Amino acid sequence: MKVLVQEKEYVAVHKPSGFVTYADSPDQEKFSAKGAAEKQSKRKLFPVHRIDRDTCGILVFAASPAMAKELTALFRTRVVKKQYLAVVHGLPPEKGVIDSPLARHKESGTESALTEFVRLGTTEVEWEGEKRAYSLLRCEPRTGRFHQIRRHLKSLGHPIIGDPEYGNGWDNRVFAERFQVKRTLLCASHLAFPDRTRQKMVRLQTQPDPDFAKVLAAFGWETRGRPAAATR
Repeated sequence: MKVLVQEKEYVAVHKPSGFVTYADSPDQEKFSAKGAAEKQSKRKLFPVHRIDRDTCGILVFAASPAMAKELTALFRTRVVKKQYLAVVHGLPPEKGVIDSPLARHKESGTESALTEFVRLGTTEVEWEGEKRAYSLLRCEPRTGRFHQIRRHLKSLGHPIIGDPEYGNGWDNRVFAERFQVKRTLLCASHLAFPDRTRQKMVRLQTQPDPDFAKVLAAFGWETRGRPAAATR
């Protein structure tokens, strides 16, 4: 578990794909990012937000219940800026905003949701006699709904590759065979939030896991420095 920043009040780590944010049952303990971060930092930690098990990237924990309460409230506002990288099916617009309401998780009714995105690169291939296009997107969720990015991109007609719930079965199978990728290609790559104790903005970034990076390299997409140019 790579530590990105460690302060008295909080710690931020890079969570690899395959780890849950925290264990909901005893059988998840060995795949708990919270547990791993506690062992490394040698202190009790408290969840502030969460990212899906398949998703890799930046995760923040508080060092006390009071700080967890403060940061959790902060993460529910638009003061916190999040960016994700996603490999998707097809050729989306160069940039756009998805503001479709989403069904509430395990509740009736819908709630407002807004995701902005920019296309960083596109590659066209022909596999098994099928011509396909795949794109790399940078997504910025302005709200924090359940599976928001995954559901919004599916509604746009450009589901994330590897997504077992909202993805395209043909693409998921081919990526598993060609790249040994069997998970959602989504990475929480950038995070910015105010540190009120030090009166500064904390800006964090990380690179995708090796399996994700393998796909980026195969398609010639660069995520360091300047965004990749779209190619067709």
